[in-house]
Amino acid sequence: MTENSPLVDFRRRGAGGWLTLNRPRRRNALTPQLLADLHRGLDACYDDPQVRAVVITGAGDAFCAGADLDYFLGRLDEPDGCATFTAQLLDPLWSALRRLRDSSRPAIAAVNGACFAGGVELLVCCDLVIASEAAVFCDAHALRGLAPAVGGAAGLVATLGAPRARRMLMLAETYGPHQLAQAGLVSEVVPPGQLTGRVEELVTLLASRSPASIAAAKRAVQRCEPRPWDEMVSEDMAEFRRQWNGPDMREGIAAFVQRRDTRYAER
Repeated sequence: MTENSPLVDFRRRGAGGWLTLNRPRRRNALTPQLLADLHRGLDACYDDPQVRAVVITGAGDAFCAGADLDYFLGRLDEPDGCATFTAQLLDPLWSALRRLRDSSRPAIAAVNGACFAGGVELLVCCDLVIASEAAVFCDAHALRGLAPAVGGAAGLVATLGAPRARRMLMLAETYGPHQLAQAGLVSEVVPPGQLTGRVEELVTLLASRSPASIAAAKRAVQRCEPRPWDEMVSEDMAEFRRQWNGPDMREGIAAFVQRRDTRYAER
């Protein structure tokens, strides 16, 4: 990958528009540039009438590790760091997730490896989650002193139910794909070497179904949500801003960057 290579690779395979997050050395962590390239990839998918389903996956051994914490740490000491982080990273992520939800075309998360924090927020906005047996999942916000900011909690409650969602959010435990398939978050688990082939089979199957019916099904499911999704995300963002640059946030991110255990003070 060269310096000017896109951080999201778009390729059409049959009826699928495949978007590969392409920062393997950083476990496909989210940055402003990656999100800009994700939007360009979504443009390519939605502008192509032959694309009947969007597939999101990751390069290397990770799906997505969430926000790039080096980038995050750099914003903490800026006078307008919260506004900058929100404008450059959270708002574009919010917009990308909204596009996945609002599109009439189904979105499939092909989870090839580690899926943490913002990666979980990404996959709960997809319609199907197909996971390799090599995948691991963790909502890592509580490890890093962060509040889930872009609909992750709402998505976990919708798929897992409130008790399981509370456990996943508060304890930040790591889960295997079979555990989350049993719980309802993962649609199907496949051996690592069969992930691409199985997703291509599902894309072909979706392409044989009525586009109007699929679009209606997506809208029908969203109408069952307790409140409008954007309203719930707005409240997430407000909570994130309230916690910005607090002692837990600074400690959690610094501990990650310095590769040490966290030392949260009692309150």
